[in-house]
Amino acid sequence: MHEPLPRRSAAANFAQQHFLHRDFETRSRAILKKVGTYRYAADPSTEVLCAAYAVDHDPVQLWIAGDPVPPEFFQAAIDPSWIVAAHNDAFETAIERHVLAPQFGWPLIPLERHRCTMAMALAAGLPARLSVTADALETANRKDDAGERLMHQMSKPRRARQAEDPAGTYYFDDQDRLLRLYDYCKQDVEVERELYDRLPALSSTEQRLWQLSHTINARGFCVDRKLVEAAREVARAAAPEIDAELAAITSGAVTTINQVARLLQWLQQQGCTAKTLDRKAIEKLLLDPDLPPHVQRVLELRIGGAQAAVKKIDALLVRAGTDDRVRGSFKFHGAATGRWAGEGFQPQNLKRPTVEDLDAAIAAVATGDYQYVRSLYAQPLSIVGDLSRSMIVAAPGQILIGADFSSIESRVLAWVAGEDWKLDSYRRFDATRDPRDEPYCATACRIFGQPPGTYTKDSPERAVGKTCDLAFGYMGGLNAWRKFEPDRFTDAEVEQFKSDWRAAHPAIKRFWYDIDRAAWNAVRERGRIVRCSPVSFKCVGAFLQLKLPSGRKLSYPQPRIIGDEHEQSVVFADNAAGQFKDCRHGHGAYGGLWTENIVSAIARDLLAEAMLRIEAAGYPIVLHVHDEVVAEVPEGFGSTEEFIHLMTRKPSWALELPIAASAWSGQRYCK
Repeated sequence: MHEPLPRRSAAANFAQQHFLHRDFETRSRAILKKVGTYRYAADPSTEVLCAAYAVDHDPVQLWIAGDPVPPEFFQAAIDPSWIVAAHNDAFETAIERHVLAPQFGWPLIPLERHRCTMAMALAAGLPARLSVTADALETANRKDDAGERLMHQMSKPRRARQAEDPAGTYYFDDQDRLLRLYDYCKQDVEVERELYDRLPALSSTEQRLWQLSHTINARGFCVDRKLVEAAREVARAAAPEIDAELAAITSGAVTTINQVARLLQWLQQQGCTAKTLDRKAIEKLLLDPDLPPHVQRVLELRIGGAQAAVKKIDALLVRAGTDDRVRGSFKFHGAATGRWAGEGFQPQNLKRPTVEDLDAAIAAVATGDYQYVRSLYAQPLSIVGDLSRSMIVAAPGQILIGADFSSIESRVLAWVAGEDWKLDSYRRFDATRDPRDEPYCATACRIFGQPPGTYTKDSPERAVGKTCDLAFGYMGGLNAWRKFEPDRFTDAEVEQFKSDWRAAHPAIKRFWYDIDRAAWNAVRERGRIVRCSPVSFKCVGAFLQLKLPSGRKLSYPQPRIIGDEHEQSVVFADNAAGQFKDCRHGHGAYGGLWTENIVSAIARDLLAEAMLRIEAAGYPIVLHVHDEVVAEVPEGFGSTEEFIHLMTRKPSWALELPIAASAWSGQRYCK
């Protein structure tokens, strides 16, 4: 990649403005990836080995403990014309607050003057890792790979040597290694500084969101430590019993519930041709009335003992501070569309409870007595998983207030594509709340060829309407349907549903092909603005940009056209799963992918604007999950009605989009 996105130099507008770039190297008994940035920085064992810094394009300087605090940092703290930057600025900021300020008198620079090159890279569709981003942009300065290996070696304790106390803490800190580490730290500043010059700055709105995201991460959310610790005791007691029964049934062929390969092999030997052992696959297998009892029991043990939510317990406890708050759980611009991703505990992936009486389940698990929980519930670990949301609570004297958008992606999809009948359906339902006007019911009526109002929320056909929307909205077919409904309908019935859904949504179907053609034209005719409904494409340098109705732009690096004269598509470098490589394994994008990106990005922009309004109105946000925002406020403050109003206020760029939300409040996050 030879051309970066054009970046307006702030120095061009502010003759006296200065940019202070910094990078710190640390060591600690705490494991950063395990405990997260905030617990790591606050850990008493965490030390700063050195700080490299540079002002504008002056030579990089080095600070080590014992040196005077660099005067440039004092200047940056008091002078509003100074900007301070780092790659993953949250880490440097946390180290400054918890180590450098209290131990060395380091000044703290106001957050509004912080900039993060990692956030800038992610917003440009580039990877988060400094080394990969530098390689992608072919910068003159590159990260020192050998230095990085040395840094990892020096950042954590080494093993005690023969003559040393085994209980002591020792590090690799000889002079030779320290000097090499200092050079590595200084080189990181060179790379980060060049990235800052090459990457486009975040827009003013995105910068405000980044600041808000930092504030939310630093604020954290409170957990019920007693309940979490009791749940861990139940889980620990359950595992050996489940494994022992499993080993007995399989005659020792499988000794733990997590030995998936062995378990699959054993099942195949029993005539059960399972290919995967996720929950949906097992639930489908258990429907077989001819399943041998011993095979059925093994499957029940697997589904009862492999709850993903249980694995979150240790992550929750290890990241909770001394004040029982978990910080740093949200990664800004974690997805290419701009949506946040989870970090560590990941509230985005919490299981929705299925137990009917949640309060009774909380009371049972809170005892920490596995046998007692087992006497009440057949699958104790499943119950523990059901309580994963309830482990998040309001602090004493506080209450949680939350709200989430209703069917937001379905609404946005209809809006961008101009599917007017569906938008009208949402408007009627929002106005009347009549179950006959419920949009999934309206979709089912069209699919089954029935008059509007035939089905209600309790009609089985409504579920078909909902699944059709979820599975087929982005050009999905049978495989997409099976993710939601593994075995309820035959393949032929699903194919008919798909055909009927597409016939009922001609504008959406047309949009798929129009948006794909627009992207193709923009790449073929670089520099030309190609509009499609409320969005537009344009190739700028080595990036394909997609401009959203909000004015925000998604970036797709290294776009090009692949294929032959009969079929062509656009391919670009994708940052999915942390790997910077061609999207869809080089097969190219298609209408459904562009549509999904657009809808997801617009939904994100709606949530982001709502978050800014909610925070500004005095509701401190502690969680934001998918299309939901949760705030923690003093008891008696605010109301769910005001919260909904703040959540659903339409931005100027989406006045015709019907938006609705539902709200709740309580001591626990149970929605």
